[in-house]
Amino acid sequence: MFKLSQLLIVSTLSVILNKNLIAQPEPRIDKNQISEGENSLENIFQYYEKIFEIDSTNYDALTNLGVIYQQRGDMEKSLGYFEKAVKFHPKRARAYHNLGILNSIIGNLDGAVINLNKAAELDSDSPNSIRQLGIIYLQNKKFNEAIESFNRALRRDNKDIESYLGKSLAYWMLKDYDKVLAVINKIQSFGLRFNRMELLLADVYFKKKDYENAMKYAKLDEEENSSQAEGHYLLGVLYKINNENNKAELEFEEANTIASQNSNISLEFNIKTFFKQNAE
Repeated sequence: MFKLSQLLIVSTLSVILNKNLIAQPEPRIDKNQISEGENSLENIFQYYEKIFEIDSTNYDALTNLGVIYQQRGDMEKSLGYFEKAVKFHPKRARAYHNLGILNSIIGNLDGAVINLNKAAELDSDSPNSIRQLGIIYLQNKKFNEAIESFNRALRRDNKDIESYLGKSLAYWMLKDYDKVLAVINKIQSFGLRFNRMELLLADVYFKKKDYENAMKYAKLDEEENSSQAEGHYLLGVLYKINNENNKAELEFEEANTIASQNSNISLEFNIKTFFKQNAE
């Protein structure tokens, strides 16, 4: 059985949504030049290698080969292709966006900031690169910088749900719970929501010791996410606070059962918990 002292509601910012940290390929491929029924990653790789052999400055080849090597874990080769894409195509926003993402992955925050800001400058209408920068700042626990980036993204698109989510999480980590609620109220005013929003609300009210609202939102989250351990655990804690010990015991047991079935399941909240269903 879980004990109350085991409550671990934290944000693990070292893990973020993989899709947000994968560079963006150029989806331009002549399927007539690939054998029918063999449109696999390996055949796409071979296709762009042939183009690169013919023209080592070809943007699509440089971009897609960089993405493929990134996905294979060969960051050195990926970096080489992305740097060439920027060198030969300095007006392409996506080239800088991809280079910024890769710099983040290899731990070069300054490189990520420079290249994502350049991408945002070239693509002056899109919030994507600025939002990505905000997510990277979150990953690096630079919460005020993250908020500034998300605000910049929202000035470009005032309904960008991932920027609102990121801003909520930054305030959450700063323990500024009233601002978390203000951001979520703004989201709701647009008729929008993000994945597990009720779980975040439940935790915020729990931290504010507003156990009635915490219970309300924890129950709403459990209705939609009954297979997730962290929601059951929080609900168990709230029942324990209300001295509803039998209900608390059932929730703790359910959380324990779910966690025991998958070693990757944790009672911790993390960015992936909230971002995983909001990716484009």
